[in-house]
Amino acid sequence: MNLNGITFKGMFAESPLWKKVILFIFLLIFFTCLFSGIGLLVTKIAGWDGRSAEAMKVIQLCSSTGIFILTPIVYIFFTRTDPKGFFRLKMVDPRIIFLGLLSIIVAYPFISVAGILNEGMHLPDVFQGVEDWMKKSEEDAKWLTLLFLDTHTIPGLISNLIVVALVPAIGEELMFRGVLQQSLAQKLKNEHVAVWVAAFVFSAIHLQFFGFFPRLLLGVLLGYLFVYGKSLIIPIFCHFMNNAVTIIYAYTASPEKALETDMKATPGMVTISIILLGITCLILLRIQHLSKKQEEKEEI
Repeated sequence: MNLNGITFKGMFAESPLWKKVILFIFLLIFFTCLFSGIGLLVTKIAGWDGRSAEAMKVIQLCSSTGIFILTPIVYIFFTRTDPKGFFRLKMVDPRIIFLGLLSIIVAYPFISVAGILNEGMHLPDVFQGVEDWMKKSEEDAKWLTLLFLDTHTIPGLISNLIVVALVPAIGEELMFRGVLQQSLAQKLKNEHVAVWVAAFVFSAIHLQFFGFFPRLLLGVLLGYLFVYGKSLIIPIFCHFMNNAVTIIYAYTASPEKALETDMKATPGMVTISIILLGITCLILLRIQHLSKKQEEKEEI
């Protein structure tokens, strides 16, 4: 983009880190306000109750688009001289996609056990106020999730797949794996630290503290799928499928059942989950091998 001789693409490419952080915060606030406002305006025009499922979905769709999709895209446009390939949205061998999805399935018991242990955690009495606030945040998030999932119509199912599965999968992967993880890896020269830090922020931003560790582990797995698969398409697809399965199960059974688990953190279950975690690591190594072979073919 060029306006009166001013080139906007990459105009902050050589700027110090503090200027880039300020730019990112500005874009985040700007798009949050703009698209949240658009969502509220649409619900007002439609005449929906502000706490109805329709209104909340529109607001969620608009705010997620602004925060998680437009913010990272515009940020990279301003901070990279060649932003086109930064997100690495390239097609990959279908086997890598399949193995990525398989890794999510195989890792599920370990992530679930972490979730069970996480739910049973309590802060010391001196932090009772903090724990009460955390529980309130958890209850609010659960209320919103149940509100969205409580649908028995095809249009309701499709809207959930878009609002709860597709847009978050695209947006959150662009933001956390695409921008944050890659930027940290380039700055710190350590992909492993970048994966864990990005996953930590990814989990913390949801403000569901009694589900912090399972979401952290999911973020780590998605991060390594990006590192070893060398394409953001892989974590986007796996993130989408992870959310979509819950949505479809809630539609066919009930929202409450979709959010519950009958799994117990017994010694046997913990042992099995650790073994499956080891298998997940082997799958990641296989993805890395296939990805290298694909790169070698592309270079020929």
